[in-house]
Amino acid sequence: MKNSTFLFTALLAASLALAGCRWLEVNPDQYILAEDALETPEDLQALLVSCYDVLANLYDGDVQLMNELRGDNTNEPLANNDLKAIYNRETIRWTSYVGGINRDFFYPVLRVNSLFDSFDLIEGLSEEDQKRMEAEGKFIRAFCFWGAVKMFAQPYGYTADNSHPGIPLPTYLRDAPFPRATVAEAYDQIEADLNDAVANLPEENGIYATKDAARALLAQVHFLKMEFSEAAVLASEVIQSGQYSLEQPETDSAFVRLRLPIGTTSSESVFAVYSTLTTNDNRTDQFVQWWQPTANPEVTLTTEYWDWFQQIATGGSEDKRALWLDYLPTEGKTLLTRFTDHSFFNVPLIHLTQLMLIRAECYGETETNLDQAIADINAVRQRAGITSGVYLLDSSASASDVVTAARNEYRKETLGMGLWVEQLQRRGAMGEDITIRNAPWDCPGMALQFSASEGNVAGFEFNEVGGCN
Repeated sequence: MKNSTFLFTALLAASLALAGCRWLEVNPDQYILAEDALETPEDLQALLVSCYDVLANLYDGDVQLMNELRGDNTNEPLANNDLKAIYNRETIRWTSYVGGINRDFFYPVLRVNSLFDSFDLIEGLSEEDQKRMEAEGKFIRAFCFWGAVKMFAQPYGYTADNSHPGIPLPTYLRDAPFPRATVAEAYDQIEADLNDAVANLPEENGIYATKDAARALLAQVHFLKMEFSEAAVLASEVIQSGQYSLEQPETDSAFVRLRLPIGTTSSESVFAVYSTLTTNDNRTDQFVQWWQPTANPEVTLTTEYWDWFQQIATGGSEDKRALWLDYLPTEGKTLLTRFTDHSFFNVPLIHLTQLMLIRAECYGETETNLDQAIADINAVRQRAGITSGVYLLDSSASASDVVTAARNEYRKETLGMGLWVEQLQRRGAMGEDITIRNAPWDCPGMALQFSASEGNVAGFEFNEVGGCN
């Protein structure tokens, strides 16, 4: 027997399509050996699809919300104590919601490593298919490591050499758990996986990962590392591929962009997770649950965000992104409505607008290609309905103007998607005086606490608790 990789008996049948089977708990009675479960290349492809399946379960709104609560856009949650702990930077080993997400990041990784460990078991697997499957697996693994290190560790740049504790990096199967690697090691592993993915993924791959998806994710990695030239080059390769275009809603009521009903695909989505027509395969249920604009929604935006949107960010009354907001001044909150037009929708994880604004800020930071940066920012603003010249950058805009504008647009465009807090942390690491809800960007509670189960690793280093308020 070559190895002792274990899989669920029902795994292959359940994963032949991108189904919504939530594989979150391990039942040893259902184990069978991989040698018995995997017999054909089609079985391996089904296992690969199941890796996407659990990744989609993870990014159904939970990860995005947890990151929003770490930033400065939201009020304290209404009643959920676990969400309150995230918001108040007081997560502990037994904060169950956080611990569940901590574990969930590594379920796709486990399946990817099982896939890699099974290649030699299969007769008839072509070299081309193996290379593609391995590249897709590395993209998924990198995506999970990337998501986890941003939430459960202090950011890149927190220490000069990034030797501060990161996350476990299980890159192969073994019975013993993995200790925490450093943040530098985590970023190195993510980059290595993504570089391999860029080299070996196909240009077109249906709803699954492509070269562009890997390039785009690698651009984000370089951006948070403050390697702006490298990030701009990668973002440009995707933007200039001609495969993506900004959506142009024909009516105000259609302005819920990137959140299209099932059965449709966004023209600017580079990588997304997909819902199908069944309630058991809804990849968006947590978006709808947490942000539902009812009389007493669990999560709301601050009035400060509304004030910023109206007074500081440019666009004035022309900006149709105001349709995502319902301002309730007497209640001290603003409702976010962009996720509630449809009960099901596809969730973009990487998209064109994001890349254009990353490239624009990179050009501003390096004081290069400012004409292109200005064009990127104006294209995003014009798509939002802004036409008045006073709200558009002119050709004399400085590098500083470009950086400020790119950041403003990024905060607007990614609202509710959990991508703003990492930009605040990056700017803190760059030396800016950044506070997040009256606390330093690098205070101990900003890194979420690991699950108590990690204590099974001898000497596992948990994050420092609290210390922000």
